[in-house]
Amino acid sequence: MSKRETLLLIDVGASLMEALSQRLRAIGYRVLRTKNVEQGYAALSDRRFTIRVAVIPPDLLVPDLARALETLRAPAGKTALRFLATGTQPDANERHLLRRAGVDLALWDPFDDHTLQFQVNRASAEGKSPPRRRQAVRVPNSWPVRVATGKREKQARIYSVSAQGAYLATPRPSLPNALIHFSLPLPSGDLRLSGEVVMTNVPGNLVRGNLPVGMGARFKGTTRETERSILAYTEERAQKLLV
Repeated sequence: MSKRETLLLIDVGASLMEALSQRLRAIGYRVLRTKNVEQGYAALSDRRFTIRVAVIPPDLLVPDLARALETLRAPAGKTALRFLATGTQPDANERHLLRRAGVDLALWDPFDDHTLQFQVNRASAEGKSPPRRRQAVRVPNSWPVRVATGKREKQARIYSVSAQGAYLATPRPSLPNALIHFSLPLPSGDLRLSGEVVMTNVPGNLVRGNLPVGMGARFKGTTRETERSILAYTEERAQKLLV
């Protein structure tokens, strides 16, 4: 998500949205909070704002959720508006109602800042771009890892991972083409992995604001068993990020 865009939070007075807005601003997003759907509609109709994502509580207090969200999509140019539900995970019936209303992405408590940033970026990207060809499932996390390059080690955190590679948040990313080694702490057990750095994101004119400072690596020399283990984890994790 471009940090020049505005993220709409419709909180209906919910205190959790105040804490969420502070977290979002801390990682660089522009945030606009509204107290109800009517104020949200006014914000979406205001040409001063570019809004592609609206965050709502799962129990938005409206008589007809589907109609209320359709109203929010109505302003010119807002047909691709994506909704992200956040808060305490509701029961199966309430999640069914959210899906029927067109809400498919979720941030159920508790969640870390990497997951928050990942889901907001995902909602924005899917709202403005046509679907790309199917790729390996990629999911966010915030696991601390020690990255070895040659005889040197550095601290990092996993930002996202797929069966093909990972993005690691670190203030000292390795150079492109460097070979790095680290252990991925899956719930099923640690996996020792090697990867080639294929991109970096560092402060400067070309920094990508939608990613933490760090580096993306493509796995090298992974066995089929290792790939299956990562894929099993990512598919299970991906389901928890959906309504």
